[in-house]
Amino acid sequence: MSRYSNLSHSELERMLSESERLLRADTDTDTDYLLHNLQLHKIELEIQNRDLMESQKELENIRDQYAELYDFAPVGYLTLDKNGIINNLNISAAAMFGAERSRIVGRPLSTQLAPGMGRLLFDHLRHAFSSDQKVTADLALKTTSDGITRYVRADTIVHADLESQAHCLMNLIDTTERRRAEQAVIDERTFLQHVIDGVENPIMVISLDFKVLRMNEAAKRIATMQKIDPEHACCYQISHQVDRPCDGDDYPCPLKIVLQTRLPTKVTHNHISEFGTQRKYEVSVSPLFDDDGEIMGVIESSHDITEHLELLDELKERQLSYAHLAQHDALTGLPNRLLFADRLSQAIHVAHRNKSMLAVLFIDLDRFKEVNDSFNHATGDAVLKEVAERFQSLFREDDTIARMGGDEFTVILTHIKKDSNAALVAKKLLNLFKKPFTIQNHKLYLTASIGISLYPDHGDSVDELVRNADTAMYRAKEEGRNTFQYYTLELTARAFERVFLASSLHNAISQNELILHYQPQIELITKEICGVEALVRWQNRDLGLLTPDKFIPLAEESEVIDEMGAWIMKEACQQMKAWQDSGILRSDMTISVNLSGKQFDHNNLLEEIEQTLTATGLSPDCLELEITETTMMRSTSVTSETLRKLRKLGVKVAVDDFGTGYSSLNYLKQLPITRLKIDKTFISDIPDDLNDVAISKAIIAMANNLLLDVLAEGIETGEQHQFLIQQGCRVGQGYLFARPMPSDQFESFIEQTRQG
Repeated sequence: MSRYSNLSHSELERMLSESERLLRADTDTDTDYLLHNLQLHKIELEIQNRDLMESQKELENIRDQYAELYDFAPVGYLTLDKNGIINNLNISAAAMFGAERSRIVGRPLSTQLAPGMGRLLFDHLRHAFSSDQKVTADLALKTTSDGITRYVRADTIVHADLESQAHCLMNLIDTTERRRAEQAVIDERTFLQHVIDGVENPIMVISLDFKVLRMNEAAKRIATMQKIDPEHACCYQISHQVDRPCDGDDYPCPLKIVLQTRLPTKVTHNHISEFGTQRKYEVSVSPLFDDDGEIMGVIESSHDITEHLELLDELKERQLSYAHLAQHDALTGLPNRLLFADRLSQAIHVAHRNKSMLAVLFIDLDRFKEVNDSFNHATGDAVLKEVAERFQSLFREDDTIARMGGDEFTVILTHIKKDSNAALVAKKLLNLFKKPFTIQNHKLYLTASIGISLYPDHGDSVDELVRNADTAMYRAKEEGRNTFQYYTLELTARAFERVFLASSLHNAISQNELILHYQPQIELITKEICGVEALVRWQNRDLGLLTPDKFIPLAEESEVIDEMGAWIMKEACQQMKAWQDSGILRSDMTISVNLSGKQFDHNNLLEEIEQTLTATGLSPDCLELEITETTMMRSTSVTSETLRKLRKLGVKVAVDDFGTGYSSLNYLKQLPITRLKIDKTFISDIPDDLNDVAISKAIIAMANNLLLDVLAEGIETGEQHQFLIQQGCRVGQGYLFARPMPSDQFESFIEQTRQG
């Protein structure tokens, strides 16, 4: 190394200058001059060498910096020859390809692209080599091992090197994320378009100048039908087929409303359809805001609400109808129990304030159940409707007549001055029933029983007044029906008695409180006993001996009648068999047992009767079952079948209280009846009452003509006895001969009769 190598550049310059000065000063010796001159050249070379080394070092630094920038640039750089062979590439490009740089250099770029990209690359390079401008192409790279496909934008320009060899420089910019974002936007728009296209009502996105920016298929169909270009349509053209923005009451502009309020709004537009009918459309509009919170447009949807509004109107009408039905009886149109209670409550309030009276009338149709049973419920409904019409004709608008249910009606009488005013109305109500009810060519004669309670004497609440009027009505029925009764405290006691009896009745059989009394049936000419009727009594430990009219209706209401009827049947048959075996009664005599309608409807009736006859040993032809006309009339086919089976068994069948119901004479021909029992109401006033005389004669004559036995009930006088014999009635029973009596007394009666 030169001894000058450690000197700085400035020191070398200084030495060189000094050497030149000395050389000019000392020119005497050639040798010294030459040596010195060589020394000068050496110094110059040292300086040049130092400069070169510094320049080289600087160039190397620049080269390293460039290499780093080149390799780690955010874009990929490639150098390609005209055949698409990769001559060089940076690390970023290699990373895009997912391979090491050394494995890529020298290979065709097409090997790094996705299938199908080769032709696009070829066209791109051909275009680049034929142009002096930068050309661009979007390429898809080969899917990497982890399943990712990347997308790049290739910017390519042709360049010639020092040897004038043409090659191209290519920049690759990764557009994968941008493409994904763009695709996500496209997918979202497509999805939203599918969503709004799936809506059957037209939807439009509208600018502030009424231009349609986007619409769904429903709106497009309207535009197409109106021959409007969807790409250049205004909202009012599609919505209303007009050439100017909406305005007026029929077409209020929702866009203007939204601009004023900045809130969603709904308006109704009236349209005339192509068929000339008026249609109503509900237009719903919501604002669309930009990033600064300013309205940039609206989204509008509309749908035909004509049917909806019609349904709402219909619903309102139905609600009114339902409200009316909730407070009125569906059959008669009268106020029901609910409305009656409300009006009575108001009437009580007014009466209390005015210190006035009011009356509640409780009306129950007598024996109405027999109408339903004898005919059908449709006939019964027709009767109830006519009853309601007759009632309405009698009352003022400020009075209330209501149907409480079944055959029960109630009346509120306001502004009455005295209790006799209520009695006058009750009489008028009863008079309404004097005219027969003509239903399906049938003339039906009905009566009613009425109970009256007064405010404030008989109660000051709805429940109390109705309950007391109901109690008075039951008293009217006990008095023979077709009348009215005022409420009294005594009637409350009677009502409590009914409740007490109903609750005690369940234990009557288990506690052996039921007993049978027997009334002889007499051959009217010879006055000899020819049969016996079994009649139940209740020996109540608190109320004493009770007759059937006191508890049989309660038994039927409480379902005790089945158990009670079975007990009566078995007890009567057993007693009859015992009397026959002991010789007290002949073996050909018959015992009569009353059969209630509910028993007759029992599915096991025949089986129970057979079991009873078998258990007691009584011959079937010694048993007579008594049924009412009502039982005989209902469900004729079923009734006929049951009666025929009873007759086939050998049991006799009698119609009890004949003439008081609604039987048709034709049924007497069709059904296997063996006897008619004339009700005592037709016997009690003969021979004085000519109507009863005529009815009795007719029944006896009819029975004889139909070859039926006939028995008269309730014979109490000799005149009645002789009249019946004269008319051809063979058998009877009544107080004239004997009252119903316990079995031991009946046996004594038989013994006395034989002794004579």
